[in-house]
Amino acid sequence: MVNSQPTAIPAAFARKARLEREEHVESVLYQHEQDWRFIPGDGQDPRVVSEAALRREWAVEQELQAWLSEWPAADRPAADSADVLATRHRLKYFPVLFISAPHIEDGATGSFPGLPTPLLHATAVLDRMLRIDEFPGPRVPDVVATMNPPSYNPDFEADLIRCLTERRPVVVGISNLSEGHFYALRIARLVKAVLPQALVILGGQHEDAVNPQIYHRASDRVRAMVGRRANGLGLFGLTSEEEDRLAALQTLAADTDRACVDLVIAGDGQYALLEVLKIVSECQPAGATALKARLLASRDRFAALQGTGDLHLFDPETGRVEGFPFSGLPIDGDTLPFIDVTRLSHENRFSVFGNRNTAQILACLGCKYACEFCHESADAFLYGQPKIRQRSPEHVVKEIELRQEQGFEAVFFDDSTFTQNPRWLTGFLDLLEKRDPDTGIEWGCQTTINDIDETMLHRMAANGCSYIYFGLESAAPQETSVQKVQQLRMLTGATDWADRLRQVAHWCREAGVRIGTSLQFGLGETWEERVQTMDLVAELHKDGCIPEGCVSLNINSPYPGTRQWLRMLKSGGPMPDYRSRLVRHQAFETAHQYSKITGKEVADLYLLAAERLGKAIHVEG
Repeated sequence: MVNSQPTAIPAAFARKARLEREEHVESVLYQHEQDWRFIPGDGQDPRVVSEAALRREWAVEQELQAWLSEWPAADRPAADSADVLATRHRLKYFPVLFISAPHIEDGATGSFPGLPTPLLHATAVLDRMLRIDEFPGPRVPDVVATMNPPSYNPDFEADLIRCLTERRPVVVGISNLSEGHFYALRIARLVKAVLPQALVILGGQHEDAVNPQIYHRASDRVRAMVGRRANGLGLFGLTSEEEDRLAALQTLAADTDRACVDLVIAGDGQYALLEVLKIVSECQPAGATALKARLLASRDRFAALQGTGDLHLFDPETGRVEGFPFSGLPIDGDTLPFIDVTRLSHENRFSVFGNRNTAQILACLGCKYACEFCHESADAFLYGQPKIRQRSPEHVVKEIELRQEQGFEAVFFDDSTFTQNPRWLTGFLDLLEKRDPDTGIEWGCQTTINDIDETMLHRMAANGCSYIYFGLESAAPQETSVQKVQQLRMLTGATDWADRLRQVAHWCREAGVRIGTSLQFGLGETWEERVQTMDLVAELHKDGCIPEGCVSLNINSPYPGTRQWLRMLKSGGPMPDYRSRLVRHQAFETAHQYSKITGKEVADLYLLAAERLGKAIHVEG
């Protein structure tokens, strides 16, 4: 362990450390991130070495000199030798591996892999500290890889085993969606088979959505409400029996989970992950058992963290899954570093941008709608967050500039409803118009046909927007399931969902903006209504509004954290367990194990889509 006793740091060593930091920043950081320390635009100089970092470096130097003193003088290696450099690295760092669990195997053609943005957002604060060498601990995480395989296959398994065997990470963090939960657990079992004492952490949307403490707190809030608001949010008010049924679906609830997963982070993970790694840093060298004991003794540290959510781990003494809640203080998106995309194992090339290397940017969390099948609006209430959490236009433009410097040729905005705030969009476009025309970049987004108008479209196109993805769902969606349909008349004056799509699609064509769309089946529509939906999309494809490969096929499934899932819970029927391997048709973007559409009907639906839509169907995988 590093000597914790304070000692005077020689002036010569301090000068050397500061010079090395300046050289590090100059060589490692891009120009557009050299003018901020932790938060873009904070005005602080990343070249400045903190006292804590200086003490850490001096402690490592003392350990190194102690190691060298054990060598006979005649055999002592030179300061720049491979042995000394390797030992210095071992004394300063501990290896960490991050993995974004895939949700498909080879052969799936209807899926968008994309960047592992949930994982990258979770590691953003840590990554920034590592990039400027300011991690606040006696040992520093060395992220040996960030694996983002597009699918689960033997090649990925071989790469993972090789990485585990050669790099021997002390911590392995895995991010997953519900559709990838089966593969996340499979990865965790593989990690434990190779490295039993590695600390395995799971996080991501699935863990957010099966967090029993969040449902309990939401239920308490509902019970304290009266009037219309209580009626509107009554779905979130669960009985103790319903809460117990949900708790059985939590990761760590089953013995098989606890055999391969040590910690679960649910909710805002940026500061929680950092705190876990600080504790790991303080305990090195130590295995998973000792680390969990230290974490159990440190729950107060998590109560002070920014963000809403919980850290979960199983306590063998009590025989219970213990939850450590965070402070609940909301995190302002403008006070977070940009995600670090420099360690990814696969480039992100979007066919809609001519297979250019594409950055994904999240300008806003949340959606103003509350569709039954979407977790995003439910998340806001469950985690006690504002319904819409918007970064400033200036902050987003700064990130675009950094991505361009890093060599990205296009940007896709991951916001579920990018144009839902017209005032924000106006400010964003104002900033793009002020930029040098030679620095323009092609970009796309996703939104609804409610939240777009002709004037806005032409202005977006003039400032680089070439593609918009609309969640159509159906030619005539049921308003009870697709809540955005209820807002159609109020927002646009239109009364027919299909006619509104035709209108918006032709506006896009005139503005030079290509469109993609998602269709969702299994929301209670008839076979005839499915035919109508496909004929509508085929018509727009024939008219040149929807290009080839821009229609994704989805089967509605009750995902954890959605209102649809809560209704299933309240019905008293069996709940989907996403530990299971999902059944999927390879041409659909989503699996159908828990859908109302199963078996031969799925195959028949695809044959209908292939016949009616042809090359318009998305086949990238």
